[in-house]
Amino acid sequence: MTYFKYYKMKRKLLPGILFIITTGSIHAQNKSVSSADFARPDLVRRFEIHIPQTRLDSVMKRVRTATFPRQMPSRDGASDWETGMDIKWLKGLQSYWLNSYDWRKQEKLLNSYPQYIADVNGYEIQFYYIKGEGKNPLPLVLTHGWPGSTLEFFKVIDPLTQPSKYGGNRDDAFTLIIPALPGFGFSSMPAKPVNANTVAKLWNKLVTEIIGYKQYVAQGGDWGAGVTVRLGYFFPDNVKAIHLNFFPGITVPDSAQTEAERKYFASINSWRIGGYDYWRIQADKPMMAAVALHDSPLGTAGWIAEKFWAWSDNYGNLDSVISKDRLLTNIMLYIINPGGIDGSFWYYRGALSELNASTWPGYVNVPTSISKYPADMPVAHPPSETPRRGYNVVRFKEMPRGGHFAAMEQPELFAQDIREAFRPYRN
Repeated sequence: MTYFKYYKMKRKLLPGILFIITTGSIHAQNKSVSSADFARPDLVRRFEIHIPQTRLDSVMKRVRTATFPRQMPSRDGASDWETGMDIKWLKGLQSYWLNSYDWRKQEKLLNSYPQYIADVNGYEIQFYYIKGEGKNPLPLVLTHGWPGSTLEFFKVIDPLTQPSKYGGNRDDAFTLIIPALPGFGFSSMPAKPVNANTVAKLWNKLVTEIIGYKQYVAQGGDWGAGVTVRLGYFFPDNVKAIHLNFFPGITVPDSAQTEAERKYFASINSWRIGGYDYWRIQADKPMMAAVALHDSPLGTAGWIAEKFWAWSDNYGNLDSVISKDRLLTNIMLYIINPGGIDGSFWYYRGALSELNASTWPGYVNVPTSISKYPADMPVAHPPSETPRRGYNVVRFKEMPRGGHFAAMEQPELFAQDIREAFRPYRN
């Protein structure tokens, strides 16, 4: 078949979860998985992405026929991005998408590393699993956020798994586990909105029971930081250490704040006036954005690209740090996946229902490394005393350049930072 066919799975799945029969569209191979690779091979199957041409043609037709609003003038002569979108830039992206972008080439890239689907507590979780060189590579879980994807980590996969090929030491190698959050990529939609509490439990079961590593380390940014924090909080016997390239925040009473903290929280409050609007929409009124974007590939591209522009270290030129090919492939993963971009909004809603909007679960005892990238949003730039109130911070580093999408923007810096942060936890 060359089309999507949805049905409700009956075996070991939560009621109401939709899955895909993938015999030619998104190809979930029914090949047996070696017990040498997984502790529970019966719960894992090989997976590849093969989007039918009819689906791609439908997307490209809508990109081709899309029309544009007039550019609203920015305030005080600022960049047109200040209004939420530079229409001239978006027209350029449309032209590149139609005339130069090659999904099949990017699909080949996405399939260039081994990936799988695992049945984890009734969720179908897509994940990459790349073994590292040497005798004892350290298992590392990398978790993406929004509006990123598993693609964020592609430039660091080889340097982290094969460091000897990049001038490093093979003893610094990692075995990488890179899952897609529920509702993102080709992981299944949850039956109801979920967030980091649920996902941390899924990830730990995937690593310890299904793959079979009893101890590992974890890293994340954006929503991935929230998952990583909870991996350390819930599973300290399994998680040796964590690394965050985004600080998910912690509340400090006004009376207890240092002068540096007062400035820090003031900067967050100021930024939220104009920079937090997307979060409020996606959490409080997610169906507004869902209806507007679900059937509009170019609208989805604009919604996502604005955050890549705003949160990356690009000096006003997004193409200088993230190529159009990488950006469009990341965007396409929100368009051609089963959940659509609106599937990712369920995760924001889950922050209200599952976490009660709290990003901090309680004191995190596992060793915690935090790296601050200069172009990231204000919440990611706490003074050192703030995270120490809630985490066992063993390493706190100011990075010389980069932004919110650290592994994508600065892969060499990111990979070296990860090696240094986790080197003490290899024995």
